[in-house]
Amino acid sequence: MTQKLKVVVVGNGNAGAALVDSLLAKDAGGVEITLYGDEEVGTYDRVRLSEFMAGTVNLDDLGMRPDDWYEEQNVSFRRGVRVEELNTKERKVRGTDGEWVDYDRLVFATGSSSAVPEIPGNDKKGVFVFRTVRDVEEMLEAAPEKAVVIGGGLLGLEAAYGLTTHGSEVTVLHRSPHLMNQQLDPAAGRMLGREIGKIGIKFRTNAQTEEIRGNGRVQGVKLGSGEYLPTEMVVLCTGIRPNTQPAGRAGIRVNSGILVNEHMETSAENVYAVGECTEFRGQLVGLVAPALEQVRVVVDTILGERKRVYAGSGAAATLKVAGVDLVSAGDAYGHDEECEALVSSNPLDGVYRKAVVRDGRVVGAILLGDASVGPQLTEAVKRAMPAEEIAGLVTGTVDAAAAPLELSDGAQVCDCNGVSKGQIVATIEDLKLKKVSEVVAQTKAGNSCGGCKPLVKQILEQSAGEVEEDKNFLCKCMQLMADDVRGIVAERGLKSVSEVGEACGAGKVCPDCKPALTYLVATANFSGHEEERHARTINDRVHANIQNDGSFSIVPRSYGGVTSPEQLRKVADVAEKYNARMVKITGSQRLDILGVKKEDLPKAWADLDMPSGFAYTKAFRQVKSCVGTEFCRYGVGDSTKLAIDMEKEFENLYTPAKVKMGCSGCPRNCAEASVKDIGAIAIEGGWQIYVGGAAGMEVRKGDVIATVETEQRAKDVMMAFMQFYRENGNPKERTYDFVPRIGLEEIQKRVLDEDSGEPGRLRGRLRKEKAATSDPWLERQAPMTKTQFVGEIGRV
Repeated sequence: MTQKLKVVVVGNGNAGAALVDSLLAKDAGGVEITLYGDEEVGTYDRVRLSEFMAGTVNLDDLGMRPDDWYEEQNVSFRRGVRVEELNTKERKVRGTDGEWVDYDRLVFATGSSSAVPEIPGNDKKGVFVFRTVRDVEEMLEAAPEKAVVIGGGLLGLEAAYGLTTHGSEVTVLHRSPHLMNQQLDPAAGRMLGREIGKIGIKFRTNAQTEEIRGNGRVQGVKLGSGEYLPTEMVVLCTGIRPNTQPAGRAGIRVNSGILVNEHMETSAENVYAVGECTEFRGQLVGLVAPALEQVRVVVDTILGERKRVYAGSGAAATLKVAGVDLVSAGDAYGHDEECEALVSSNPLDGVYRKAVVRDGRVVGAILLGDASVGPQLTEAVKRAMPAEEIAGLVTGTVDAAAAPLELSDGAQVCDCNGVSKGQIVATIEDLKLKKVSEVVAQTKAGNSCGGCKPLVKQILEQSAGEVEEDKNFLCKCMQLMADDVRGIVAERGLKSVSEVGEACGAGKVCPDCKPALTYLVATANFSGHEEERHARTINDRVHANIQNDGSFSIVPRSYGGVTSPEQLRKVADVAEKYNARMVKITGSQRLDILGVKKEDLPKAWADLDMPSGFAYTKAFRQVKSCVGTEFCRYGVGDSTKLAIDMEKEFENLYTPAKVKMGCSGCPRNCAEASVKDIGAIAIEGGWQIYVGGAAGMEVRKGDVIATVETEQRAKDVMMAFMQFYRENGNPKERTYDFVPRIGLEEIQKRVLDEDSGEPGRLRGRLRKEKAATSDPWLERQAPMTKTQFVGEIGRV
């Protein structure tokens, strides 16, 4: 039997993950991969970390890979283990777990760390950097009223945006005359400043930070001008520093980064490096696209082909900054005296386009607010195209749809995943693809931020001719829509996900499909199904939210945010008994006990003797409420009672995606009911019912589905809407997407027309299913031993 090539990959960020994927795609049977990741979470898309911070996506949406994936791919993943020692002569490495691992080839993909400036006070409590999932979680746990971000580049503005979406008052301090000065000229920088100002972010340019003040903890920032800014948090976003250890300790040549040649080889034999940790001909890599270009070269080198070479990466970036699209390529400033600029500026709409021209050819470009023609202008810079060929793209007289095939095959379409137009076209032609989803799945173009999907679609249309509409399959591996599954379950009387797999001929259901299929099987059987915990998501399976250090948080339910001294004593006792790191009041008025060990979870729940707040899964969460008429002098409706009643009506019900609800006792809307999935606001003489609200990266005020006179009628409307959503929503589709997709008029017709009988039938089906539910957290405590529980969660 042929000996497998032992490949050790140090680092599981974007570059490390892409390297593993590429090796598996090219020679899965010929390589034995060991992957080290020093974070306590699996591989995730760091590009989208700001979305996670803003609360619009969770870790699963960042492409977080479960342990099952590594097992299925035969990748030995060492989670939370940092490589400390490298012996290049004996070709082996030792991690913080103390174990030595042999290698034939080793690749450093260790990325970079935040560069911490020498500012007095930078070691105080309340000073953060913005780099990892843990950094984000710690910032959000701190939940400051006021925050200062030092650095007005990409990371600084993303950090400011994330904190702003969580209600913090944020000021950005930037020492240069305008924001994003490395990518934008002064005009574009000023326009970007106006755009972020609209969402509440304050900023100071030409601002030198002299000192971070406070007695052990941050209390304020003193500027060089003498001005003092009170603050509870400081976030340092002043650049990155390549992680060159342990390569440097092993005698491998390093400068600012690990030195590599055109084949990504280091000075040590059989040792390579890719991504932000590298330095090539004096150039550092700070973006995903060039890192992925390096990955393709190193895979070619490792597998012995050596046909590809790395020649450096052009200065081009496609970004989304605080929700604003931005492209910067080449000489965006046009410093040369011979340079001229073709500019189109619309400050009212926040749109800025610029092409820098030298000797009649394009040498630089900036796009702000509308990046639809970004690939074309980036390609124009790369090829130094004649200015007249792209003038229409800059002035807006020609749009992106008119020019996708004018891109060369080497033009990069997807910066996030480093996919060129040529790769997309070749894949379409080779595999005879007809759907955008197929192209995304096969090439990964559009799989991260999604900004290039329109261009991917245009390339598909012009390459394949006929394009088939994508169907929103509930189960992609079996090509089944939600209605298909419902029909099969009902027709054959299926009670479990395993039975669905057998009935549909697959015999096995992939992990991606299981949670959605579980939901459909449960609702089709009105919760009279056979519960298979392995088919639930990991947090649901273990009844807690896994944290980045391997501990868990548990959230007991307190109806309508109302608790009692007895419950508070239990929470305090459990937190103390099981050494919880923190007890926190969540944004939905629940007490969250964080830092519980997994083996302690069943005992902790037994000691609490409280139902779960269902903060772990795709289900109805809880109702945020104000005190209403019971205490508030402005209250016109008993929001607390309504919140408790609705929480008891909906608890334990699984839903297509998580559902949050709010009840406000007057139009002052202290419970923020208008931006919840379902909301009720008391007005003089009745209640207004809102549906489809959102308060994440994209804020959406809910639609008023009805104005009713009585509390009972408000309950009837909300119950009918909930069941209509449960029966017609797609898996992972929040109500803020569901309501616009179905249409408010159609929803009102189905939910409000009592004469038709449909609202009553919806409520009847909801009550029938609710009657069959039970709290899985409390239900499983008595019969489940510690050994059984640990065995079940051993896959975490």
